[in-house]
Amino acid sequence: MKSSCAEYQENGFVLLKNFFSKDQIENVFEDARRIFVAQMLHHQLVSTPHPRGSEFEEGMYQLFERHPEHFMNCGKQAQHLISLHRLSLEPLIQSKLQDLGMTFPNISTRPVMYFNHPRLAKKEVYWRVFPHQDWRSMQGSLDSIVVWMPMVDIDVSLGALEIVPRSHHEGLLTTEVEDGFGKVQRYVDADFVPVETERGDALFFSSFLVHRSGNNVTPSIRWSCHFRYNNLDEPTFIERGFPHPYLYKPQEQLITPRFSVS
Repeated sequence: MKSSCAEYQENGFVLLKNFFSKDQIENVFEDARRIFVAQMLHHQLVSTPHPRGSEFEEGMYQLFERHPEHFMNCGKQAQHLISLHRLSLEPLIQSKLQDLGMTFPNISTRPVMYFNHPRLAKKEVYWRVFPHQDWRSMQGSLDSIVVWMPMVDIDVSLGALEIVPRSHHEGLLTTEVEDGFGKVQRYVDADFVPVETERGDALFFSSFLVHRSGNNVTPSIRWSCHFRYNNLDEPTFIERGFPHPYLYKPQEQLITPRFSVS
């Protein structure tokens, strides 16, 4: 039986079942729900501070439709959850990155949480991403790794992540960036393999692995998160001066001009 490292090197990914406890993931998921529920209550879209199931999801859809700016702000706040960032710093992740050959792992960019559904998107790419490679946007070490985790059980009907095994051996397959993703057009549908996952699983994959979102055909939201890491020991990363393509800066004008803080 192949080790996870050998499997990763050959196929460009390794799926680790029950990598985290379901409770760990639920805690992050609950924090994210709490953000959106605060605005749902403010706009009287739900009747309880603890909506579950279809009531919560319908509240999400109504918030997006009626108050899109507030919905987007909730999404931004979800990216900065302490629980989400704490998860990205778990020693378990660092240990596994080192097992996979990353001798000096370092954070590439801040964590990202996704909540995807056609009813929560103005463009298709916001709920179903075309084939792409993450390295094109990261531009980090050649052995950089993405850790992708479902926040809920994700099967094919909910839009399971689809990958092209061993495509990482082809190197960079695109110079084209569309909507922030390094678009790849050389593969056909038959090349993609869906990876069904459950809450607590973690998918480690090379930033050169070609992948795309599956098609969510359910009324439910596809919740996931991912973390990106570079290897500070990788020779070309050192030679290139540790490039960092992500730009973070504050908005200069007041967002709420008439808001009084006195």
